[in-house]
Amino acid sequence: MDIIVYDFDKTVYGGETGTDFLIFYLKKKSIKILSFGFKFMKDFWLFLIKKIELKELKGRYFAFLSDESIENVDLLVEEFWSRNKKLVYEWVPSEIIENKKEVNFVIVISASPLFLIDKFSKELGFTHAFGTILETGFKDGEKVYLPKISGENCKNVEKVKVLDRWAQKQGINYKIIKFYSDSIMDKPLFDIAEKKYWIKKGKKIEGVPPKETLIDKIFKL
Repeated sequence: MDIIVYDFDKTVYGGETGTDFLIFYLKKKSIKILSFGFKFMKDFWLFLIKKIELKELKGRYFAFLSDESIENVDLLVEEFWSRNKKLVYEWVPSEIIENKKEVNFVIVISASPLFLIDKFSKELGFTHAFGTILETGFKDGEKVYLPKISGENCKNVEKVKVLDRWAQKQGINYKIIKFYSDSIMDKPLFDIAEKKYWIKKGKKIEGVPPKETLIDKIFKL
């Protein structure tokens, strides 16, 4: 089964979803800025000195949502995309239309939390969306997101594992005929894709990113 796969941040969307959503959220809830800032600076320092792993840091990052019900978060996400959909690269919607003439499955897979990209990706035309999953629990009788990742951070080789598990459930063997990403951190997917597209500053270039960026080096698995 032929499939086409995209990364999301800086590939489909010209920003970092988690960062942009935090900024959007704190503009609405400015009273939380100082408490979030001090706590996350401490957590980031612990990450830099290797006291906590990236997976744990990422979970703690989303602690700012712990007081919001999942129902409220869904409404916030909808509002976020109504404002930020303009940052989707112009070539993407027409590219997806062409992709769907070639294959049945056009998939986006991202390290960003799935709750942020799932519905919006499908509105763009993707058939499936995969991302990092946050654990959920209950607070004061309402279902909320917990500051903890469920399973693994959907990054690097984990993206291949996610696709493998999906294909196994579908009962198919897949072949990636096209893969789009801005980052060499997606090398495991580039390696198994027939055609490879590097998205550089919103432009599609045939080939693979030549090297790691500073951000890649800091936020390795």
